[in-house]
Amino acid sequence: MEQDVNANEIDLMSLLGILIRKWYVILGFTAIFFIGSLIYAYVALEDQYTANASMMVLVSNEEQSNEQNFNFSSKLVKTYTELAKSNIVVDQVIERLDLSYGQENLRNRITVTGVQDTIIIKLSIVTNDKKMSMDIANTMVEVMQEVSSTYDGFDNIEILDQAQLPLTPSGPNRMLYLVIGIMIGGITGVGIIFVTEMMDKTIKTHKDIEQKLRLRVLATIPEYDVPEDQNNAK
Repeated sequence: MEQDVNANEIDLMSLLGILIRKWYVILGFTAIFFIGSLIYAYVALEDQYTANASMMVLVSNEEQSNEQNFNFSSKLVKTYTELAKSNIVVDQVIERLDLSYGQENLRNRITVTGVQDTIIIKLSIVTNDKKMSMDIANTMVEVMQEVSSTYDGFDNIEILDQAQLPLTPSGPNRMLYLVIGIMIGGITGVGIIFVTEMMDKTIKTHKDIEQKLRLRVLATIPEYDVPEDQNNAK
């Protein structure tokens, strides 16, 4: 049992020694992937801007108590979150702003969430143009109001906050791309070192003889440098 543990320790130490001896391979691949992720993050990717708007669902029924009106408004929040991504709303937003986005493209840029235990709905739009993000958010709220007013009992959505022009990009997270690039580069370098070592069948040390040829090494001749003056004397 102790021999197996010692063998494992020796193997781990030898693997660590290989990685240290070939550090330049790991460093090289890390640098390559870092440069690639740097170019991708800062050159290929465009800035993204998020515009936020919010609405309230207000139900005012004199036959019901304030608590009943609030509970009914809370239940309608989910209905309005689905309405925001409906075809009728998305199509009208595209038409009014003359957008080049298709239905699915625009729908994927929309995030609509109801704030838990409230009657507030938050709407977020993400595009590569700050003004376009703001215009889409505000237009979508207006369209939702108009569409809901055509149905009995659903004309109770009010704008709480209009979308403002986003001043700074909300994405992408370029540092995350750099970190991922460094990690993938390092893992790739380590993997290539291990693969090349596994494919290398040459004998380098007496341990290779014992492991591959199943022969016991009785003695080894150490390498040493002979001074030049001794060679000349011969």
